[in-house]
Amino acid sequence: MDLVLSHARSIVAHPAKPMKRELLSFFSNPMGEIALEESLEENPSLDEIESIWVECQREKSFPCVTMLDCSFSMAGDKHLLSSVAVAVLLLEVPVQDTSLVVFGSQARSLKALKENQRRENTVLEFLKLKPAGFTNIAKGLEEGLAQLNAGRAAKRKIGILATDGRSTEGEDPLDVARRFDQLIVLHLHGPGSHLEASQKLAEAGGGTCLEVENFGQLPRRLYEALRALARA
Repeated sequence: MDLVLSHARSIVAHPAKPMKRELLSFFSNPMGEIALEESLEENPSLDEIESIWVECQREKSFPCVTMLDCSFSMAGDKHLLSSVAVAVLLLEVPVQDTSLVVFGSQARSLKALKENQRRENTVLEFLKLKPAGFTNIAKGLEEGLAQLNAGRAAKRKIGILATDGRSTEGEDPLDVARRFDQLIVLHLHGPGSHLEASQKLAEAGGGTCLEVENFGQLPRRLYEALRALARA
């Protein structure tokens, strides 16, 4: 557990959280920097303190769901490296803004949106999983959408899917992918992987496909995907 979190922290050692600008009244934040342009529009003479605005920077929120393949083919070292990716996710995105879904033949949520579960508990629960079953990508995507819909705070349906692109069970995942506003697909290269299928999933979901040449790259590629989503 400690090694997993330590590795994840090394990847996000200097996180520069995406910020957004907010305007507040002078009374609510008298130590803030005056938003001169907005204040002048409100009162050109600036002779009433009630009309003065100040600006502040707040961390940008972007609720998203990450869906990880936990089928039988993900056993062993791949599952351990996936746990580092899970830790990266939880360190980079505020706990209440992220959901984690795992899928094989079936799909389930390990962490729901708005759930303030300790990072360590989520990583430990993932580590305890035993990868099994076939690869039902459609089920994973459906569970991800269910989490976003249940969260209600998600204005846009944003998801990250880690897969080798080959769905060995279930319905065509493209129809489900189209229900996302933005879906980033982390394509896991390896024997039997299907890059074109991953690219089509990303295209259907209005997102991009990022290639993961070897499994050791997965945590960092997930981090890059999160940064791209946060700045979108």
